Amino acid sequence: MTASEPAEESPRLADLWKAYELAQQHYDADLQLFSSRINLFLLVQSALVAFAAGSRQTVIDRHYLAVFGISLCAGWFLVAVSSYQWIKTWRAHMVGLGQQIKDSGSVTPSSLLFDRSHRRSAVAPAARLPRGLEWFSWHIRPTLITCCLPVLFLAGWIYLGWTA
Repeated sequence: MTASEPAEESPRLADLWKAYELAQQHYDADLQLFSSRINLFLLVQSALVAFAAGSRQTVIDRHYLAVFGISLCAGWFLVAVSSYQWIKTWRAHMVGLGQQIKDSGSVTPSSLLFDRSHRRSAVAPAARLPRGLEWFSWHIRPTLITCCLPVLFLAGWIYLGWTA
């Protein structure tokens, strides 16, 4: 072996990298699936709200339409929360694998930024405002906010079904 040839990775490290790549693929697929599901529910809910709000004389009683919308919101919320839990599961798995890779080699995978202690040291300077923004972005993630969309539509259905 010459100085220019890279040293072979140990079998354990190669297996860890393979597991990491597979976890990354699952994570990416779950994020894509989450986005597709949310967009589908958002499209259906928006169309139903537009139909209910735009028509004064409908063949369907507003209360029945509101009950259907509320039922759809409940299903949407369950799907969103379940998908979000899978995303969090894959994040945690990638953090664990990333830590094992870091401990076994000299490379620090980017998934360690999913771990708050690693992320805080990488992105949050000592100033108060950046620390506050880091705290906010850690606890209030876009996927979590997206999971709350059904609650907004639920309030809209209650308003349209019984007060408007």
